[in-house]
Amino acid sequence: METLAIQGGIEILTVESGEAYAAALRRNSDLSVLPAKYVVYPVIYEDISSILSYALTHRQGGGAHSSTWASSNGGVVIDLGKLKKVTIFEDKQYITVQGGALWGDVYEVTAREHVDVVGSPLWFVGVGGFTLGGGYGPLSGQYGLAIDNMISATVVLANGRIVKTSREEEPDLFWAIRGGGGQFGIVVDITFKLHSAVGPIGCGIISYPGSELDQLLNIIGDWKRTMTPQERFTMSFSRPAPHFKPSIVILPTILHDQDGSKSQEVLKPFREGSANPSFYNIGQVPNMLAVSHSADVALSTAPRSLVIRGTLFSDFFPELLLTVWEKWVEFTEGNEDVRASTVLWDLTHPGSITGVSSADTALPVRSPHYWMAVQGRSTTAISIKAAQEFATSVVSFVRSKNTELSGKDLGWFLNLTQGDESAEDVFGTNLPRLSKLKARYDPKKVWSKGLVIDPAKLT
Repeated sequence: METLAIQGGIEILTVESGEAYAAALRRNSDLSVLPAKYVVYPVIYEDISSILSYALTHRQGGGAHSSTWASSNGGVVIDLGKLKKVTIFEDKQYITVQGGALWGDVYEVTAREHVDVVGSPLWFVGVGGFTLGGGYGPLSGQYGLAIDNMISATVVLANGRIVKTSREEEPDLFWAIRGGGGQFGIVVDITFKLHSAVGPIGCGIISYPGSELDQLLNIIGDWKRTMTPQERFTMSFSRPAPHFKPSIVILPTILHDQDGSKSQEVLKPFREGSANPSFYNIGQVPNMLAVSHSADVALSTAPRSLVIRGTLFSDFFPELLLTVWEKWVEFTEGNEDVRASTVLWDLTHPGSITGVSSADTALPVRSPHYWMAVQGRSTTAISIKAAQEFATSVVSFVRSKNTELSGKDLGWFLNLTQGDESAEDVFGTNLPRLSKLKARYDPKKVWSKGLVIDPAKLT
């Protein structure tokens, strides 16, 4: 491995590198960290081919998730952190983002150029992992998922070959990486479609005591009937300091709110409806860069022992959400160590998401739906298992209850899995095609982290 550094200028960190090595291992959750033997930073795409050749003869970026997919116990981590260039085309119709970029890197450029792209609501999320799993973001109601806005990509395959992929070049690979995750190669850059700027953006916090949940769900049911693709929110069950009482917190995002009047009108039912907010503070920010930093203060104090699981659901069924509320209140009431655990519910207009066929990309769910997630957080090692079990039990309940109430089993959402789920439950009817493409592009399962797709047995 040291020879690669001499030949190509690749930066290689080991435990002997001290703080630099420790910093390289750091992830959004402490539970995601494994002690790699080498952390390798390629500086050009060809470096990755050399690293793969070394790794294979001696026998992925990311890190915002709570799994260990972007870590390795005693192995090699290829960190794309030095490949994070963001380039806007001269006509401002497209943007190319290297695989090591975070969405904050992208938003700094789009804010400066007064354009926008479908991306994550959080700046520290990696572009590659977010996109390959689907990419639900604040602009998805209006413009679809991140994968629906992909124009092309550059991929380093398991055999070291570097290929361009699009609807015209390697179209099967292009189909697979749009919702199939990191099972087909290392995506070292992606070109996205750009959109006109969506700012100013209305955002802020609306908070309710838990006793208002029944009335709030009635408001949400009515609000959904008239909402437009430019309006969305994330709702959380949480216990904010200093009183730590069970609360419902809504974080809205209202696009194209030029003077604040749009947010005031759109959010009026949440302010003056049958549910009484304990806190209401809505203002304007100029762009997605500001939106992506809006959760920084809250996250800075959150316990770093974090497990995330999530799934998809068809509608905001009161019976579903009220039962999850009861489960969450009981769990966080009985153990102060896990009091920071939250349940998130995303309400994004499904119109543009459903405008794509389930066969057009590897992502199989294109019927109207939303996503939810459980963030199990623990302040002590002894409570980590309880947080993990709680997250697993709640998302399993949501999936089964949603199937009962809607008549549709939506399976699991790839970006919120932990890797022990079955591929059939994630990819559904698209799995047979994905298995055939796995056999073509990665027959030896070099990419075997996370939710693994087995190569089809070709006859």
